Amino acid sequence: MTSDPLVVSGHAQVRAVLADPRFTVDPVPRPPFALSVAWLRGAVGRFAEGSTHAGRRAAGEAVLAGLDPDALRAEAVRLASQETGPPPCPPELVPVLVLALALGVPVQDGPSAVEAVTALAPAYLPGPEEVDTEAADEGLARLARLLGDPAPERLAVLAGLLAQACGPTAGLVRGALARAAAPRPVERTVEELLDETLRRDPPVRTLRRRAPGDGRAVVLDIAAANRDPRALSHLTFGAGPRACPGRRVALALAAGTVEAVAR
Repeated sequence: MTSDPLVVSGHAQVRAVLADPRFTVDPVPRPPFALSVAWLRGAVGRFAEGSTHAGRRAAGEAVLAGLDPDALRAEAVRLASQETGPPPCPPELVPVLVLALALGVPVQDGPSAVEAVTALAPAYLPGPEEVDTEAADEGLARLARLLGDPAPERLAVLAGLLAQACGPTAGLVRGALARAAAPRPVERTVEELLDETLRRDPPVRTLRRRAPGDGRAVVLDIAAANRDPRALSHLTFGAGPRACPGRRVALALAAGTVEAVAR
């Protein structure tokens, strides 16, 4: 009989679990290489543990280190504020477009890359709703072609980064733009809008871990932890050894988009 998950919602308690490497994720087995989201999930660091996670995380950090957050923000401003012709994509997907171009997708293929990523992302970070795995697999195959058919290890890194931009980063943009549209007595900066959204309406609301010993499922309620009145910082980007390595890039992409659209 499976025990009900343990829900942890206090800020200090959630941070303690995130900092404790004994609390693990559920590893996804890596199948033989194929242009499928099942293969992608088994090939990225997010769903791996131990030395496998460390190696894949390092590969992702190396790619992120080659990106200039200031340049990404400026490009997001430019694309989100385009005044002539149809917009290249909805505002919340501008981060996907900017990141795809920065990772090597030709400019003329940017919109196609956005379509490919939006097809694969729901299966990469599945929610409670049903997803079209066939469309997701086709999206990954199309994205691989647009990226120049990189080696499998690099494809996993690039596709994983883009899927994150299509999920949490897009959610951050939507939330910040909704807050920007709400009447307030004091005008807020873009950074204040983003921080308020990350605290009050985080695009990642829960994380899951396995407890040491009995392997019981642990649900970390990030949204509740962020609202803890004793909290000095939010946990939307995680904490500890698995904290999101793309924080600076995600915030730059979101800030440029919100800055352009909100003004």
